[in-house]
Amino acid sequence: MKTSLNELQLIEDFLLGDANAEDKVLMQARQILQPDLQESVYWQQKTYRLIETYGREQLRQEIRQVHQKLFTSPENFSFSERIKQFFSK
Repeated sequence: MKTSLNELQLIEDFLLGDANAEDKVLMQARQILQPDLQESVYWQQKTYRLIETYGREQLRQEIRQVHQKLFTSPENFSFSERIKQFFSK
């Protein structure tokens, strides 16, 4: 399954909402007529979801590290106490 760069651009525009209404209808028709294109769209969409999930997990990990540093290191004790007081009210 070899996909051309032009086809990838069309798929990307379609999935990311950059295509105009006519191009969206044309892409939907092409997917019906070309099962390989439909498969390419499916895998591109799946790839976007995986990248999004990975990015979210990376962000969560960074937030955990910042939280750990702010609320457990002795030099940040006064800061963490002020934050805890703010949320205890």
